[in-house]
Amino acid sequence: MGFFRKAILLEAGATILFFGALATHPELDRSGALALSELQALGYRTPTVSEPVRVYPARTGAAFTAAHAGGWHPGVISLREDPAGSSGPEIYLRHELMHEAGHRTCAGRLPLWAEEAAAIGFSGELKSQPVSGPPTESELNHLREKVRVGAGLDAASYGALSKLVSSHGWPSEPCGVSREIEKLLRDPAGSGFSYILISLLSGELLDAKGDLKTRYPPGSLLKIPYAASLTEAANAAVGEELCASDTVKLLGRKHAFSPEKFRFLTSVVKDAPLAEKLAGQEASGWDAHFWRQFVGERSPEGDYPFEANLRELSLVLRASLLLKPERFYGLSKNGFTPGSTLYPEPEKHKAILKRLHALCKTGTTSDARGNPLTGHLMVAWPQEDPLFLAVFRGNGNNGASNIRRASEVLQAWSSRYTPATGRVRVRLLSLTPRASWEIQDVCPSVEREEPGGRSVRFSTCGRFKIVSSARGSRSERWVSGLLQSDSDGNAVVLQTDPETYADAVLASEAQDLRGEAQKALRAAIVWNGVHGGHRHPDTQSLCDSTHCMVFQGLDKDGSGKPPSKTDLSLLGLLDEVATLKKLDWLSFSEGGGNGWEKQIPFRELKQLVDESVVLDLRRERTRSGEIMVHLMYPEAEEKVSCEVFRARLKLPSCPESIQSDAANSTWIFQGIGKGHGQGLSVDAARTLANSGTSASAILRDAYK
Repeated sequence: MGFFRKAILLEAGATILFFGALATHPELDRSGALALSELQALGYRTPTVSEPVRVYPARTGAAFTAAHAGGWHPGVISLREDPAGSSGPEIYLRHELMHEAGHRTCAGRLPLWAEEAAAIGFSGELKSQPVSGPPTESELNHLREKVRVGAGLDAASYGALSKLVSSHGWPSEPCGVSREIEKLLRDPAGSGFSYILISLLSGELLDAKGDLKTRYPPGSLLKIPYAASLTEAANAAVGEELCASDTVKLLGRKHAFSPEKFRFLTSVVKDAPLAEKLAGQEASGWDAHFWRQFVGERSPEGDYPFEANLRELSLVLRASLLLKPERFYGLSKNGFTPGSTLYPEPEKHKAILKRLHALCKTGTTSDARGNPLTGHLMVAWPQEDPLFLAVFRGNGNNGASNIRRASEVLQAWSSRYTPATGRVRVRLLSLTPRASWEIQDVCPSVEREEPGGRSVRFSTCGRFKIVSSARGSRSERWVSGLLQSDSDGNAVVLQTDPETYADAVLASEAQDLRGEAQKALRAAIVWNGVHGGHRHPDTQSLCDSTHCMVFQGLDKDGSGKPPSKTDLSLLGLLDEVATLKKLDWLSFSEGGGNGWEKQIPFRELKQLVDESVVLDLRRERTRSGEIMVHLMYPEAEEKVSCEVFRARLKLPSCPESIQSDAANSTWIFQGIGKGHGQGLSVDAARTLANSGTSASAILRDAYK
């Protein structure tokens, strides 16, 4: 019977088909016909006999309440016979017919808010329900938020949009947009191409461009912390699912999902509604819509439950990759296997990904029409042991398309940020007893076990605070990086990026150095940092004393301040010098020509070297040029490097002479300048720089 009725109506030439009680409202039929003729006159495509629009009585309920007068999706309108308010159903029919005509004419090119504004302007509702004045700033901001994430309009944002249309009008031409309203709603920081690069070790900022502050939904990039929160999973299979951004298969693993891990990984994001919901809801009570939020999709209310700025997002991804590194190896196939999100992109842009051995993941947020709102692209490299992590963002494009512009940036980074120069290992508080200092969290941290009984500790923000009670040690210091501990916990090695390390060494060794002299010393510090693991073979690291380079971290939390950058040409020069001179370490010191003298009582010296009796001290220069100190005991002799000896006694430099004053029970040490007196003298570098000498010339002079 339904099919027979439909056929009769189509034969009668109806372009609007009314059903149920609405079929007995002749005024609706007249109003609809008039609205279609007006739309046709404006140039819109309207329903036809062969492709009519159907109008059904609306059913009130949870999804369609008395506050709604009509609803629409392509080809179908839902309409209340007795809508609340002063407007009759004819007004709301016109509103929904504009949606239908806009869909047929504009093919989804307009954003949702513009489609709604066109319907408000055409319907006549502003005449029957006049609005008072322009929207307030708070109303406008609320509307901007809905527009920014492509969410449906709630009552407050609809009211604000109605006020804008009432004040500024709306263009009558098909698919037109009011430039005045668009300008008011546009996010001033939300255009263009933005990116951030951080050290995956330290979490410190290495490079950035564009908008780092505005928060956006990460889309499918949220699948990264979701995957890291799975307590058990086949890593290879998860890698394939992430490459294809396969929501169904990933959510099929939700039985292994750990809310606690997810909350830890995303804790760096402030005011994240999803994290708050996790705290008060049991997993067993989550429905399918709630689960889909964990992989970046909208909440049932139409908003995104998780938004982050580029800095926050990069730290969430960093923590995820550090928590379960082996789970993400498969992301190196993204772009090179059919079905992966980057596979359709041009090969010329993906070549850099293969060269870097990069892990890649895309994330896109779209409006209800499928129009991209924001696209993100994560790139971390190298696959085997990621040291660098970048996030690229473009507005109005999908995540994969970012590779077209990101490839040029990655190409430039490939020479500056290489695996060979991406890490410094330095043992912390190497001259103080382990019981005299403790590591405190600045932000949430977790410890991960490694082969051989070692453990690695990392924090979500990358930083730690160290508090020391050792005599002569800085009481508080901040360090950035991973903390690796051996099985007994005595030796703690910080893994950090070279630039952050150089900042801290400069602050300890030559705080007042400036200009070309500082550039020269910084290059020597970075070169030693990335090449100096041989200095202490037991930990494959540098120490933090004068034997290597003095490293005390920072005396305050330096978060948010990007480190300085070392001149790459100077590092290239030092590579040449080291090869030519067969050097594996570039010495430097404070230098200077001022003499010094220090007296240490016999009793104090015995305590410093932890011996009951010291008969004699003798200084020796070996054939290699190294200075050694012999300590003579009643039954033995100890031979130590002068650098180790002077560090223990806190002497300004290796002493030129050592004398015993038996009458006063005192050892007398005399020397010149500060430091070891070899290589780059900070004092000489300062003098040369003041006379106009370049950093490269200073280094050539220092290392001959």
